[in-house]
Amino acid sequence: MSIYRSCDIRGDAAADLSPALYESWGYALGRQRAPMAKFVVGGDVRQSTPPFLAALIEGLCRAGLDVVDLGLLPTPMIGHAKRRLQAEGYAVVTASSDPASVNGLKWMLGDRPPTPDDVAALRQSGGDGDIRQPTPPRELDVSFDYVASLQETFVQSLAIQQRVVIDPMHGCWAEKVRRYLHAIFPQCLFSTIHDTVDGCFGGRTPDCSCPRALHELCEAVYRERAHLGLAFDGDGDRVALVDDEGVALSAEEATYVLLQIYGEELRGAPFVCDLRFSDRIAEAAKQRGAEPIVERAGHGFLHARMCETAAPFGADIGGHYFHRALNGGDDGLYTACRVIAYLARSEKTLAELRRGCPPVHVTPDLRVSVPLDAQAKVIQQVCEAWAEFPRQTTDGVRIDTPSGWALVRGSATEPVLTFRFEGLDSHALDDLIERFCDCLPQYGAELQERYQAAVGAG
Repeated sequence: MSIYRSCDIRGDAAADLSPALYESWGYALGRQRAPMAKFVVGGDVRQSTPPFLAALIEGLCRAGLDVVDLGLLPTPMIGHAKRRLQAEGYAVVTASSDPASVNGLKWMLGDRPPTPDDVAALRQSGGDGDIRQPTPPRELDVSFDYVASLQETFVQSLAIQQRVVIDPMHGCWAEKVRRYLHAIFPQCLFSTIHDTVDGCFGGRTPDCSCPRALHELCEAVYRERAHLGLAFDGDGDRVALVDDEGVALSAEEATYVLLQIYGEELRGAPFVCDLRFSDRIAEAAKQRGAEPIVERAGHGFLHARMCETAAPFGADIGGHYFHRALNGGDDGLYTACRVIAYLARSEKTLAELRRGCPPVHVTPDLRVSVPLDAQAKVIQQVCEAWAEFPRQTTDGVRIDTPSGWALVRGSATEPVLTFRFEGLDSHALDDLIERFCDCLPQYGAELQERYQAAVGAG
């Protein structure tokens, strides 16, 4: 499996990655900017991050850039520093919500995230070009400025009173987020679980989009009779919500709530959404007067579309929420602040807002083993079997039927096809998946097995 993905780099820290690679990537990124261009860097708290970050900085400095080392901190704070310093790019050593054994690289040059072509160019880059004068890096603490910007944004909410339980999952927000939120909302009561920095994330995977990872937070919210629970992933750009009844919101429910929070700001404006969402989300956006723009799955693709359309708000199913106020970027803590402020202002509970979301009958991603050289043939087989129905080809193929839809997406890096389905109700969903299995005899059994496992887990 390749470490080079559509919009970033990800691989096993011991087997796939090395300081030499990070040094070469830093040099290649630096060569794409003019000498002494300002460039900010940082990384998450994984045990493998410090040597990789040092090597990345060495490469950028060898390319002659003005490198600002922000240290180990949440990805949204690095994005904030880029905006505030008007830097020409940033790079982050992180694997986001992946296990501690994995690491990677996110970056941005200019005001747009990398495209698949940009990733391919980084992979093929060499050391040729004009000789530049190496530069020393400089260090900067952006925490005060980051918190001050949120205080200014939510200054009208200084007096609100909410009880909030936070789970930083031993990641980048650990030992920070409680202090920061108290500085922004001084009348609120904040408590935490898993709030120590741990390069192994306490032996857990720091993925707040996984319902099983939220059980302890749900119990803590219910036990403490809190108004809200918040969970952040490993590098802090994703956020998950738990309501006052101790129920973790699904991706659709959380996005539905945020659509209500944005309210009139959406009228007549675009709303960028992950094509894997239930159709109920696009319908909810239209009810708020927004124009849904469906984008292929992937953080970089959604971020790029946010920048292109200047949409006020965008969302993916993994807990990334994008905001025009952040130049189209995402920030789990900014999103959390909007939720806290809205709950106090509206005097509605999060459980009440959650129950307003229409029923959703959609599967998670069902990953089926299919060789890379067979994926195109399987997708073509799906198109032929369902030729009578409308299709979309934004990413893979989506088949729309009167009772639901099916999405089949290939991979450029691993031998897996990803299936996702939605039905008008549970019976329609069962029927749609059964018919899909019948038209793919070679892979139908594994697909049905994955679906039954998902139903059992739910």
